[in-house]
Amino acid sequence: MTIPCVLAVQQDSLIGRALTSVLISSNSELKVITYKSKDIGGLVAETLELKPDVVILGESTPLAAKDSLGQLLMSFPTLRVIVVGEGNNWLHVFSKRDKLVTRQTDLLDVLCLE
Repeated sequence: MTIPCVLAVQQDSLIGRALTSVLISSNSELKVITYKSKDIGGLVAETLELKPDVVILGESTPLAAKDSLGQLLMSFPTLRVIVVGEGNNWLHVFSKRDKLVTRQTDLLDVLCLE
């Protein structure tokens, strides 16, 4: 089995830093790469180079705007993108799934979905 690769786009928010910390410190077998992108072009280039299974963004970042998400998903149709709600416990999973996060393992379950 291949170890899933997660590209976590770092944010300056407390939620973004906490999310990255949870991913890195989890006991699961994930390859977590953090990346600080300022624009969608940089994120597309980084995604092309790293070929992650999942990209995680905070909902307050401009990269989570519909036009940016559309460009990312059109460039990588099989890529799973997770947008993390920063004022609530919702993960918006762009594989037609939303998941309410009530415990740390909920996040790990979403990352390992087939």
